[in-house]
Amino acid sequence: MEIDAVKIIERMLIATDCKNPAELARLLQTGPATVANWKKRNMAPYKEIYNISRQFGFSMDWILTGKGEPKEGKIQVVSEDDGYFHVPQYSIEASAGQGTLIEAETIDQHLSFKESWLRRSGINPTDLIAMYARGDSMEPTIYSGDSLVIDKTMNSVTSDGGIYVINYDGELFVKRVQKQLNGTVAITSDNKNYGDIVIPSSDLNTLRIIGRVVWSGHPMI
Repeated sequence: MEIDAVKIIERMLIATDCKNPAELARLLQTGPATVANWKKRNMAPYKEIYNISRQFGFSMDWILTGKGEPKEGKIQVVSEDDGYFHVPQYSIEASAGQGTLIEAETIDQHLSFKESWLRRSGINPTDLIAMYARGDSMEPTIYSGDSLVIDKTMNSVTSDGGIYVINYDGELFVKRVQKQLNGTVAITSDNKNYGDIVIPSSDLNTLRIIGRVVWSGHPMI
C-alpha cells in the first residue's frame, strides 16, 4: 500500500472534527511539528490513528487508505475495561529470510496482553503493533508465521543488540541487530545457514529501525 500522509491527515481531521493540524496536534497531545513531520517523511502515525479509531469509531482502514466506509469495520470491537490491552496485528510480513516488501497494512486480528504486565515490563501498550514473520532464518527463536509484537519507540540500535524489525533498502526483515564499536551495524540470523550482513557507517541511511521485538508466538495447532 502506498502511503499518502497528506490524505491520511485530512481523514484524521474529518474523524476527529478538528479544523486544522494544530487543533489535531492538541487533541493528540503532541506538537504541530510532529504532525508536520508526518507529512515531511510521508509516514502513517499508526498509534495515533489507532487511538482515533477507538475513540471516535472510525475505520482504521478508511483513515489509512480512504477506501471502504468511514465507520465500517472499526477497531473498537473489544472493551479494554477487562484489564487487557488489544494490540492490532497487521497483514504485514517481516521476512526472517531473504526479505519481503510491504504489500498490505490492514488489521487481521488483535493480540490481548494484560496491561499491568506490559507496564511492569516497562512497555507502554499504545506503543505496540504486531505483524507476522516469514521465512526460517531466525529459527529456532522465531518461526515462519509467528506473530511479532514490536515496540515502535525502541527504534535505535545499541551495542547490546536485540531482535528488531528493520526496513533495509526498502524491504522488511526481522533479525538480530547490533551496533559495533567501529560504527558499523551487524545484522545476523539465528539460523546459521544464513550469512551475516554488515552495514558500513556510510550506508546507514539505507537502514530504518521499525522497532524492537518484545514478544513472539505461534499457534500450537
